[in-house]
Amino acid sequence: MKVLVTGAAGFLGGHLVDMLVERGDDVRAMVRPAEDADRLRALPGVEVVYGDMTDADSLRRTLQGVRRVYHTAARTGPWGPEDSYWQTNVQGLASLIHAAMDAGVERIVHTSSITVYGHHLQGIVTEDNPYHAENNPYSRTKIAGEKLIANLVKNDGAPVVVARPGWIYGPRDTASFGRFVALVESGKGFLIGSGRNIVSVVYVRDVAQGLIKAGDAGDAAIGQAYTIVNDQRVTQAEYMNAIADGLGAAHLSLRLPFTPLYLGARAAELAWAAAGRRNAAPPPVTTYGITLLGGNQIFSAGKARSELGYAPQYDLARGVAEGLAWYMAQKQGAAQNVAPAVGVP
Repeated sequence: MKVLVTGAAGFLGGHLVDMLVERGDDVRAMVRPAEDADRLRALPGVEVVYGDMTDADSLRRTLQGVRRVYHTAARTGPWGPEDSYWQTNVQGLASLIHAAMDAGVERIVHTSSITVYGHHLQGIVTEDNPYHAENNPYSRTKIAGEKLIANLVKNDGAPVVVARPGWIYGPRDTASFGRFVALVESGKGFLIGSGRNIVSVVYVRDVAQGLIKAGDAGDAAIGQAYTIVNDQRVTQAEYMNAIADGLGAAHLSLRLPFTPLYLGARAAELAWAAAGRRNAAPPPVTTYGITLLGGNQIFSAGKARSELGYAPQYDLARGVAEGLAWYMAQKQGAAQNVAPAVGVP
């Protein structure tokens, strides 16, 4: 079956391509022209095409002959100009769905996020929880994208299933996992608050499995949203100390208080915005990041388990071990590629 993966050069998209190839699908991988696609080209049977979510013509060309779409491309992160998030996460999403329907695509799996539930949560969160937009463009546009999908499903019969992954980690994750490993390895790691809060970590191949299950599900799944998490209850301290154990490093002992950090992050965001720095690098700390690591977030995967047959395969120990193996291999490779220092007479 010919399938399309948008965002195929990204962290989740790349692992999803791997798993689709493993099961024998004929994969078309959409990447932006500036992205490195060498790894994808080396995979058997993968066709790499260039496209952009903001270019409707490229989407139409890319969708020809495709039966299923796995949409992982998005503008992510909590900081940046609002219009760029809307162009990709809402307007680009609309263009993709319309073009896919015109091309006769049978199923579209849209990757959303647990950010649509908000961050200051109580109890066990299920798909029945209402939307709650946080004060960042990623949260706002992910919610807007889901509302757009609901309208297209209702009014136009769009064959879309929504997946809401938790906090994804694993090999090739340079955005968070790789940074945490580097902090722990250097002895600069810390916990926010007591460290006993539950974090929503889920291994990347488990999320890819959830997307594939959503694509395979019957028509009853169309218009539904599924939270894709590992409902093993993992605390912040367990996550960070699992990394420390894998490195043979000491457990983290430094604890920074949540509230002052959160307020400091909010002040930094306001100062950056007031200075017109939306197009610049984000503040050193953000409320999104502080809440993701230091907040208590408990999600249920019950609906995905019962309706999709989703079953996470990676517990914390296995997932962290896989991630660390990648990290150490990358570090070793980088060291071997460093040119020898030239002595100064």
